[in-house]
Amino acid sequence: MIQAVIFNLDGVLVCTDECHYRAWTQLAYEQGIALQDDLYLKMVGMKRMDSIRILLQKRDRTYTAQEMWALSVRKNDLFNEMIDQLDQESILPGALKTVIALKNNGVKTAVASSSENAACILRQLRIDHWFDVIVDGTQIEKGKPDPEVYLTAARKLRMPTGDCLVIENTPAGEEGARQARMRCMTLANPYEPNALSLPASLAELDLSFLTEEPIH
Repeated sequence: MIQAVIFNLDGVLVCTDECHYRAWTQLAYEQGIALQDDLYLKMVGMKRMDSIRILLQKRDRTYTAQEMWALSVRKNDLFNEMIDQLDQESILPGALKTVIALKNNGVKTAVASSSENAACILRQLRIDHWFDVIVDGTQIEKGKPDPEVYLTAARKLRMPTGDCLVIENTPAGEEGARQARMRCMTLANPYEPNALSLPASLAELDLSFLTEEPIH
């Protein structure tokens, strides 16, 4: 029986996925790399250093640990410049309504993100209080597709993994949920070829089986 719903942040709750894409595109350009959608799809959902390693496979030179760290800082600076502009309009369709409906029906809610900025973004948008647990990249050693972020969320929620439902929009997130032995429902990711076959947002996802009344 599902008693908790664990949400990815970027592209599920908040439109920060576009900020990440623009920041990564700029960083790739600075390194002489054309960031194609298929390459970017391999990077999304992961911790920043893991994404950098994937990106730099497109270069025919070796980067030192110091150089990679500098690129990580540069990407974060680019991203932070963009998220400073986030406001209530940045919350994706159906996101807050879904979370509130779940809470009102006694379902626990959590955010599980590989991003180190997740908790700060939720506070900035003043929606952090709607979640029982927030796990971000500062609290885990391994990013998605490793299941650590989901297992950490379940532990903090004090819920068996089998009672948790994950809402994701990335292949890495889906794989992590599978490894955590959690049920997963997937939203569309605009960089995936099959995006049109999936719900575009939480406003289109049917979670009525978790509530007494339809959410939408």
